[in-house]
Amino acid sequence: MTHILDMFRASPFEPLYTHRLRVRECTDLVRPLFLAILDGHEDTQEDITKRIIAAERQADLLKVEVRRVMPKGIFLPVNREDLLRYLKIQDDLADAVQDIAVLASFKKLTPPAGLRDDILAYVDTVLNVCQLADESTNHLKPLVEKGFKGDNVQKVLELVEKAELAETAADHEGLMIARKLFSMEEQMKATDLLLWSKILDKVGRLADYAEKTGEWLRNMLQS
Repeated sequence: MTHILDMFRASPFEPLYTHRLRVRECTDLVRPLFLAILDGHEDTQEDITKRIIAAERQADLLKVEVRRVMPKGIFLPVNREDLLRYLKIQDDLADAVQDIAVLASFKKLTPPAGLRDDILAYVDTVLNVCQLADESTNHLKPLVEKGFKGDNVQKVLELVEKAELAETAADHEGLMIARKLFSMEEQMKATDLLLWSKILDKVGRLADYAEKTGEWLRNMLQS
């Protein structure tokens, strides 16, 4: 990755965006992963898990390299620490997806009775937050080109606000599905209940991390 320093000289957001692409590979596999889990397609689940782990590894290596090649003395149009914090939270998204995949691989899981559609709906709600955060990142290149001025600034701020509202909706939906899950504790194996609880908690963290990337992006724009 010797070209990354040149990318920073051209734009500090180029490597950040490249890292985002690797993270997106992970989040794009979340819904297919859950479909495989809920439908009992173990071979498909295993294949998707391997793809998630590979994409997360690439994201992690890129994160480390970006940190290494960005010396403190380099000129940046935004606060360096804000940029690094943004990178860390963005990377947390990939980590959370990998955690979900690994947790789901511990044992063959059966969907809680009557919750299949609720789980998929919750996953979709969370992925909507991730999509809004991703759209915000897509505006970084034109923002840099225009010196953080113009219509793109307002577009990004609007997307960040939408992501915050979507994350609140995801929190509410996550609470409702957790209540439904634990109302079935007498009907489920303790190990299944524990794993589903941990998995759904990690799904909620995806929305949290996505929303936080928006917060730090807004910090960079307004600092």
